[in-house]
Amino acid sequence: MNIFTEPTSIVDSAQAALTALSRVGLSAAEDARRTNTYMVVEEDGKVLRESPEEYLRKRTEHVSQSSSKHSA
Repeated sequence: MNIFTEPTSIVDSAQAALTALSRVGLSAAEDARRTNTYMVVEEDGKVLRESPEEYLRKRTEHVSQSSSKHSA
């Protein structure tokens, strides 16, 4: 029995969950943009109402900051 099998599967499961949540957020932003409505999001424990464009801009900034931290 390989002791490294379980942690790898946990990491893979966590990554799959994050990817699925990301897709749901993008889908919600597209739906909101298509119907010309706002999104309700949680940020730092606060419920905010923001445009889909703002949501996508923040998401893009967050992804670019995360990738620059990993490459440093």
